[in-house]
Amino acid sequence: MRASRISVVFLSLALSALSAPSPRRRAVDNGVEVLLFDSPAFQNPADASSTLASIEVYTYQTPIDTSELGDVLHDILSPLSIFGVDASGALETALDRVRLVAAVGKGGQAVTIDVNGCSQPATLGATSTSPDNGLAVQTVSLGQCGDAATFTGALTGASAQASMTVFPSADSGFGVISDIDDTVKVSHVLNKLKLAKATLFDEPEAVAGMPELYSSLASSLSSPNFIYITGSPYQLYPFLRDFIDTSYSETPGPIFAKNLTLSDLGDLSSFLFDSNSTFDFKTSQIARVHEMYPNKKFLTVGDSTEKDPETYGEAFRTFGADFIQCIWIRAVDKADNSDKRFAAAFKDVPKNKYRVYSDDDIVNLLPTIDVAGGAC
Repeated sequence: MRASRISVVFLSLALSALSAPSPRRRAVDNGVEVLLFDSPAFQNPADASSTLASIEVYTYQTPIDTSELGDVLHDILSPLSIFGVDASGALETALDRVRLVAAVGKGGQAVTIDVNGCSQPATLGATSTSPDNGLAVQTVSLGQCGDAATFTGALTGASAQASMTVFPSADSGFGVISDIDDTVKVSHVLNKLKLAKATLFDEPEAVAGMPELYSSLASSLSSPNFIYITGSPYQLYPFLRDFIDTSYSETPGPIFAKNLTLSDLGDLSSFLFDSNSTFDFKTSQIARVHEMYPNKKFLTVGDSTEKDPETYGEAFRTFGADFIQCIWIRAVDKADNSDKRFAAAFKDVPKNKYRVYSDDDIVNLLPTIDVAGGAC
């Protein structure tokens, strides 16, 4: 039982790293902390003068005693010694990064966020109880907002402020939907030991050439909104958000991450690595994007390690070429890059609407493609 327990916890910790405490979190008087997620905003279809935002928050408590988590971490660090990781020196760093995996979601919490530049605060009803304890994703009105590219939100009445960025965008023009792991960030999804090392210890690394490519898209697509959709759990949000902030500072955007709560721990390995779970999550989030921006055209960017080809192919079949303008898939070494796979994934998708690209293409080809003009 010990070996089985360690293997499951290993999988959970490998994908549940968190950065050190962030200004996006704060504690309130009752001991409940609030994590704010950056959010997309869009014109209210019923009132063109007002703005709606799809806002996500998480309310939780962190246990004071993390000794059991430390013991588990100590046990799982030894396999990483083959990569030069010193378990004795790395334990504190790893413990800090994964601390939120032990957090207990606290439902029933009302959250109010003041959004600078908008006429009314974002008022969310009580956060969820069972089964998504502490999580809330709600569409709320911000009233009338100015014409700034972004707005900053902060918890009302908080002595130690938690902040978020609201990204407004018109329901026209172009947007970019992007995966994160092994699309814009080196994660080694196909090698679990390397994945654990990259998540627990390494400074996050951008896929070579992708920051420059996204910067070029920001220009050629006339300031598209970027939305990052990842199969990683939302406990990783601060870690991933800081990575996007740092490595993709010219193309920031909200991150939609998969729901993982303590109630999932008993079935954690299948939750994290079941490709159908990730497929279902990502297709639901693309539908969420379509609900906000039904008249916008999107370039979707992903990779071949998991289910991005199947996800984007399904989105094209569901919403059509008016919404999914173009699909780019990075061919990752040792993934299934077979013609058979892509033929199935892109069934009924015209061949001029998708492209499987190599790492060399990131620098030499993709920046030259006139996506705005209809090329792919």
